[in-house]
Amino acid sequence: MLEFGQHQGTSLYGRVPQDALRLISVASVPGGRSLEMLWAICMQLQRLGYPTVVLDGTTRESADGPGLLDLLEHNLWIEAPIGDAASAEPSLAVLPAARGLARLAPRERISAVPLACLQPLLRRYAVVVVYAAMPVLAASLMDHSSARPLVLLDSAEDCVTRAYKDVKWLALEAELSATVVSLAQEHGQRTAAHQQLRALRECAGKHLAHMPRTLALDPQHAPDLQRLALELLESAEVLASAGAYAALPSPFGAACAAPIATSH
Repeated sequence: MLEFGQHQGTSLYGRVPQDALRLISVASVPGGRSLEMLWAICMQLQRLGYPTVVLDGTTRESADGPGLLDLLEHNLWIEAPIGDAASAEPSLAVLPAARGLARLAPRERISAVPLACLQPLLRRYAVVVVYAAMPVLAASLMDHSSARPLVLLDSAEDCVTRAYKDVKWLALEAELSATVVSLAQEHGQRTAAHQQLRALRECAGKHLAHMPRTLALDPQHAPDLQRLALELLESAEVLASAGAYAALPSPFGAACAAPIATSH
């Protein structure tokens, strides 16, 4: 269960330097494959000892389902669950975030380095994964970001064209590169995946003057998923605290927003 941290030691938290928060971004694609990949990556991160929270940019915050916007407006923070991630029942903290991510976009930008504001809100986690459509990711990551979003090459006939559009949008709107992953199990699937990824790299190199990093992996092969999780950690953007004294929520605000964090 996820709770807002209000207890006898709360006043001491602001006096203790907080760990940096790693940010990983994943582009959503039609169908359920990107959600499957998102779950697999997050489970791998938690097995490696990194408590993870997802900001779901495909779901809007509401009165019944508060999320990132409520954290931003009320300056609230949430606790990561305590326990052995390797042995606990699989669960994942997910926050609706469509409206909150819009606040990080240029027209609604709340600070010069907008992503840094996530650190005090989610500082009890080790990793935050932003999951949204590429236009939303590109807008929220613009300026002062070193993120490398993950793009899934799905099994649709036009998958290379769609992935190229996402890579192009990211390059032109946010001046960032992407990591493109293709899921393939059998030998024939892997051969086709490598051909598609090569075509994508060549097209991007010709028209965008840079080539995204590409990977073909077996989603049923744990070492492949672990390698991907480690690579994402290595290339993750590090969100450091803006100051040694991170703001804490008021007891009233924490009580009102306690249902925000949900587990799936």
